[in-house]
Amino acid sequence: MPELPEVQTVVTQIGKKITGKTLVGFWTDWDKKVLEPVSKVKKLVKGTTVLGTRRFGKTIVIDLDNAYSIVIHLKMTGHLLYKDEVNRGAKEWQDPTNQYIHHRFNFEDGSHVDFSDMRKFGWVDICETAEILNHRHIEKLGVDALSRDFGPEILGEYCARTPKKSIGMLLLEQEKIAGIGNIYRSEALYRAGILPHRHAGTLTPREIRVLHEKIQEVLREAVRLRGTTDGDFRDTAGKRGSFQKRLYVYGRTGLPCKKCGTIIERKKIGSRSVFFCSHCQH
Repeated sequence: MPELPEVQTVVTQIGKKITGKTLVGFWTDWDKKVLEPVSKVKKLVKGTTVLGTRRFGKTIVIDLDNAYSIVIHLKMTGHLLYKDEVNRGAKEWQDPTNQYIHHRFNFEDGSHVDFSDMRKFGWVDICETAEILNHRHIEKLGVDALSRDFGPEILGEYCARTPKKSIGMLLLEQEKIAGIGNIYRSEALYRAGILPHRHAGTLTPREIRVLHEKIQEVLREAVRLRGTTDGDFRDTAGKRGSFQKRLYVYGRTGLPCKKCGTIIERKKIGSRSVFFCSHCQH
């Protein structure tokens, strides 16, 4: 599933390419994942100009000049692809992952944004821009993992409130800290030297400070590298991210730790897998 770095990559790239452009239409062949009636979406986007793009956790927002905003969630396998006359013949479009087009936003200049989604879990919505923070998928989000509001004291408060909860589980709770998923919680915990199944209440103030630092460090690094392609994720040019080259533990079950040589293990916490080194993490 695309996490914060992948979504930020999409938001930044797509914002540069479509801001200032005029929409002329919307097409879909998967109505059930358009949360408002398709006719309403078509009517509200036609003739509008894109003011900019934003991100709330893992949710993409495209603001329009008619006081409405398009809201998109990529879910497990979704990604947005920007196509125009310059790149329309790019070899990336032949990648099978980029060919599951179920939604399309068309622009006046002939360019368009395709929503490719193999599993078809991603969705499109539209709402009044003034109500964006009250959107049903945004209002419940906690502090963004890369925002200035997310300090070590916030992380410490959450650990203190749920001392018996594993730190690995806590980091996935979007209503507390928005944007972290399987990949980056495993990598941040590894860099911080903390085992994912430790109870949150056992973390010392120093460990909390280090974990906070590593969460933001790994997320910023992944953003710079256009995210992690662990399967289906592609950026808006249809290209793979490259953070997977920096992974220490995620997806490396049975392989030796890059630092100490200990075999990387995988453990289920709740219903999700987490990866760790039993020597480097305590």
